[in-house]
Amino acid sequence: MRLISISIVAAVSLLVGCSFPGVHKNPIEQGNQLIPERVERVEVGMTRDQVRFLLGSPITVNTFNPNRWIYLERVDFDGEIRENTFLIVNFTDDRVAEIQRETGGSPSDPLSKIDTTRPDPPDEGSWWWPF
Repeated sequence: MRLISISIVAAVSLLVGCSFPGVHKNPIEQGNQLIPERVERVEVGMTRDQVRFLLGSPITVNTFNPNRWIYLERVDFDGEIRENTFLIVNFTDDRVAEIQRETGGSPSDPLSKIDTTRPDPPDEGSWWWPF
């Protein structure tokens, strides 16, 4: 009798263990890792090298406006974007002039954050302008 009860307990434990409702999935972090302690240390007046030391290289720099760096941290879980965090650093004379931080948005938001204005044309007094 005792052998039967031990067998039943073992069988029930085995079946309960095999009926786990789902597989554990880790969130996937993409882009820059924006560590709050480092982001808080970025201040107006810092140089580009100081910002790069604290935050790493930006995910995108506009070729038309290299004074605007965009950092993006994205967390995906099971194919769905759970969190987007943007950090936009604007420079003037190679020093930080403005820091913007935003959370949320869709996957296409980094493209909308890029400044696509054309650079100023060269001085028209040049001998080669408009060639």
